[in-house]
Amino acid sequence: MTAKTIRVALADDHPLVVVALRDCLQRTPGFQVTCECTNGSELVDALTQNPVDIAVTDFSMGHGDTSLDGFNLLRKLHRRHPDTRIVVVSAQTNPGVVSRAMKLGARAFVSKEDELDEIVRACIHVTVSNGHFYSPSIRAVLDSATAAATAAPATDLTLRELDVVRLYAQGFQLTEIANKLGRSVSTISSQKTVAMRKLSVQTNTDLIRYAYENGLI
Repeated sequence: MTAKTIRVALADDHPLVVVALRDCLQRTPGFQVTCECTNGSELVDALTQNPVDIAVTDFSMGHGDTSLDGFNLLRKLHRRHPDTRIVVVSAQTNPGVVSRAMKLGARAFVSKEDELDEIVRACIHVTVSNGHFYSPSIRAVLDSATAAATAAPATDLTLRELDVVRLYAQGFQLTEIANKLGRSVSTISSQKTVAMRKLSVQTNTDLIRYAYENGLI
């Protein structure tokens, strides 16, 4: 009996990354890359037209159409395509972001600092297992965060607050963030203020520094 071919969709705003991911997976027996996207909106639309088994996507896509990425993309993918297993490939190193991504439906999280073959391992894992997969660099980050949990106060930012902090640090204005996330400007402003209070930062510069130092961008 012929083994089932696993259909894979790719999404990253850097063409070279897409090519590398495609070539790596196409060399692996049993996997077929059926679509390649440059942003989250393209990915969601592509899966509506041509469903796949696995979606391999970047977390933060800041080039071109930036209307759908990060937590919003994961929410929409999980809601519209619940049977598609999501593998996140990202330079993201914030353990809170990794954990929340998994709660929003991602099945694997791979760091761009790891070997390319980790993508293959992640795709194989989510194909045969219902458990979560973390690449070595991500696992090290999570283990380090667990070890340090009692030494540092928890910030406990909500998903929505993390979204606002991440986008603000990327250079988006509050009105742009409101349009991007589908919320009012006053709500975005309030969530930014609450996040700053939770993080004990006083200035916008400190907030951006926190985002950089904690891998939110």
